[in-house]
Amino acid sequence: MRPKSLILLALALGCGLVASIGISQILDGKSKAVVETVPIYVALQNINLGDPVDDSMVSLQEWPKDKVPLGAITEWEEIEDRRPRAVIFDGEPLLDGKFLPKGQSHDPISGIPSGMRLKTVSVDARKSAAGLLSPGDRVDLQLFVERNERKSIPLSVTKIILQNIRVFAVDQAVQRSADGAEARTVAKTVSLIVTPQQANRITTAENLGEISLIPRHPDDDKIVDDWEQSIDDLLARSDANSRKREQGAKEEKETPAPGLMGMIQGALQQTDPPFKMTVIYPDEVRELQFSNETGEPINPESNSAAGQDFGAAAGTVGTGAEPSSPPDSQPDADADDNDFPIDLKQK
Repeated sequence: MRPKSLILLALALGCGLVASIGISQILDGKSKAVVETVPIYVALQNINLGDPVDDSMVSLQEWPKDKVPLGAITEWEEIEDRRPRAVIFDGEPLLDGKFLPKGQSHDPISGIPSGMRLKTVSVDARKSAAGLLSPGDRVDLQLFVERNERKSIPLSVTKIILQNIRVFAVDQAVQRSADGAEARTVAKTVSLIVTPQQANRITTAENLGEISLIPRHPDDDKIVDDWEQSIDDLLARSDANSRKREQGAKEEKETPAPGLMGMIQGALQQTDPPFKMTVIYPDEVRELQFSNETGEPINPESNSAAGQDFGAAAGTVGTGAEPSSPPDSQPDADADDNDFPIDLKQK
């Protein structure tokens, strides 16, 4: 190998060695960088609302100073003889705002939002979704009123009176259990967060009939139109669900089937009942039915003994069209007036 090549190889090896040493020093400097930490108390288990806190439930851990949340507790004296005002979960830093003052027990009334009221209603398994309700759920209030002529109630009726109401407490539990237990009991009372006007509405409804709670999806804030269901409505027709409706998809309106069943379904779907009209023909008098929406006769062919003549006459009355005459026939101007069934000259 030439001396020049040996010199270049030596220089390359030297530069590589210097670069590797520099990189190693930089990495060592970063690894030796000191991260400033602060000791804070962290929950070692779920702590329920109102439970006393002891040293077995918490631990003092080092947290990066820039990651410490505002209000974090750093001294045991800050949580001694204090009870949480909300559920604290395993691994969560203890914050001063989540604890009641020393010596104070939990007061659920303080959790009522400003301007709202707490209204408690008596329920059972049938009226509270069989024990499925928990604090924080959303419900609609349904009222059933029985027929009572003495109270000027002519028919039994069911109606939604309030919608999207938050459940504050079930019996005396004001929050969901922190341990995630699935065991449930049938509630005897449910407390609701309402406005003063809504509280008055519930009290009136309680004295008028029976109240039931209907749970709704927690993300469903849609307010539906008020709907009453009387006995007449109940016996008028049946209703059904579908997978699309349960999944929240829009359904297309069904088209009535042809034939007799289609006629019946079409008549039931009409918003206004048809009106009747007596039509006087030269040789007879007939009563026809016309649609309130279009003004046209309703199925004239099926109600006529003489189909074509009836349809033509009904079309003339219903639509205002001129009656058609045979092309070869012309009215006789010299016809005797006595041939017409009605004497037009009679006074």
